[in-house]
Amino acid sequence: MELDELKASWAELDRRVARLEVAMPTGGAARGVRAELRPLRWGQSVQALAGLLLAMAAGSFWVDHRDAAGPLVAGLLLHLYGIAMIVAAARNLVLAARAVEDVPVVELQQRVATLRAWRIREGRWFGVAGCFMWVPMVVCAFALLGVDIVAANPVYMAFNLLAGVVCAGVFVLVSRLDKAPEGGAVRRARERLDEVIRFTRGG
Repeated sequence: MELDELKASWAELDRRVARLEVAMPTGGAARGVRAELRPLRWGQSVQALAGLLLAMAAGSFWVDHRDAAGPLVAGLLLHLYGIAMIVAAARNLVLAARAVEDVPVVELQQRVATLRAWRIREGRWFGVAGCFMWVPMVVCAFALLGVDIVAANPVYMAFNLLAGVVCAGVFVLVSRLDKAPEGGAVRRARERLDEVIRFTRGG
């Protein structure tokens, strides 16, 4: 092997070693991802607490209104919604924690992709469900005043449900146009990792 070829081989080996070192998220890349996901972790902690409070309040409500079908169903729906908030927040926190572990950046990119896919599904589910959750809240509010609004004014409740359907339709339309349905924190983390991947590939 000629000297020039040997030098070229060593240079290529040095480049590969440098790329391998960058691919391990022990430096600025890992710190950057952690920083980008920090707002998500705080937000999901708040969501878990809010879900717990809602589940406790709704659970107490429907237990106290077991004799009225409308308030009972409304309380159960809010109770389940609160539990869903807790479960979704817990999964977000677990996926976010896995997305900042000390693993090769390619593996880290896959974990962020998993978090992104879950955030999109979760966001759409809560968006559609949220368009209807104010309806049981109205029922509960009237029940606290001693009025079973479902039995007293079913037309009013039907109108509220129709408004929820319209709201859900608008949400689905808008969500299809959203360029970052996974949320800003996950989008920035994904972009940070994409930059590292492009660098390691020499792009």
